[in-house]
Amino acid sequence: MDRLVRIGTEHWTAVYGDLGLAKPALMVLVALAANGPLRQARLSEATHIDRASLVALLNDLEARDLARRAPDPDDRRAHAVSITPAGRRLLARAQRIQEADPFFDVLSPEERRTLDDLLRRLIAAHEG
Repeated sequence: MDRLVRIGTEHWTAVYGDLGLAKPALMVLVALAANGPLRQARLSEATHIDRASLVALLNDLEARDLARRAPDPDDRRAHAVSITPAGRRLLARAQRIQEADPFFDVLSPEERRTLDDLLRRLIAAHEG
């Protein structure tokens, strides 16, 4: 398993490195695109990124105009985070890269579904 993680990490860096984003930052953009504006606490839960690390990621994403924080209209003490048009463009680029990525081509569609199901079960069993 460790070997596959290393291979996957090296592959991800080679394929997605030109985006200039680390995997967690991309996960934040995916969550924002899928769920609309989210409070920072909810975004932390959705991405499984601890709150302190998320603040640093959001600072970087905001500086690059990929995400935006604003007071939550329902609770002025909280901030809602949304993806910007530039963030959507970068995410679309990442999705095109993913669609062309041959990493899983050695597996049949049925094997991919089985792998996905097994990984989801492992995640669900160990996330708590």
